[in-house]
Amino acid sequence: MFENYEKEQRTIQNSDILRRTIYSLVYVARLKTSRDYAWSIIKKLLLDLKSNHDFLKYVTIGEIKSLKDCIEDISVMSEINQIESNRIGKAIQEIVDTYKTKMGKKAGYFFLNEFKEILGEEYYKILKEIGVDLRLIDLQNQIYGYGDGGYKIKEKSDSNIAFIEKNDVE
Repeated sequence: MFENYEKEQRTIQNSDILRRTIYSLVYVARLKTSRDYAWSIIKKLLLDLKSNHDFLKYVTIGEIKSLKDCIEDISVMSEINQIESNRIGKAIQEIVDTYKTKMGKKAGYFFLNEFKEILGEEYYKILKEIGVDLRLIDLQNQIYGYGDGGYKIKEKSDSNIAFIEKNDVE
């Protein structure tokens, strides 16, 4: 019941949210890598995540060679507007987290701040409402990713103890 009320109150549809999120990720990544690399990562990621989030089948991106490099290159069918917002939020959380991880060091320290800026305040508020936590993504990347010193926190698989590992390959 609350879900229907939420959809009636919000004028921005799930399709718009997902489309804007994907474009904002690609836009920020294009600034740090090549255009083709940014688009190819999101295309592969969406394909990989369809098994976890079946509704991603409603999202398509054209052939990279023919893209105009704008938000219109991302098609999201209206069927996605029938999906519960919290499910969309979980998918977006995974998309943003995985995309940033796949970008690796190319993403850089300010990737999520730049993403929020391109996304816009209104869309950022909606993402928060549907359960997307960019601060959590940032924190997880700091904890589990290699930092400036090449250290990584690892959990031992046979206990609940964590240890710090030095990455000698720099």
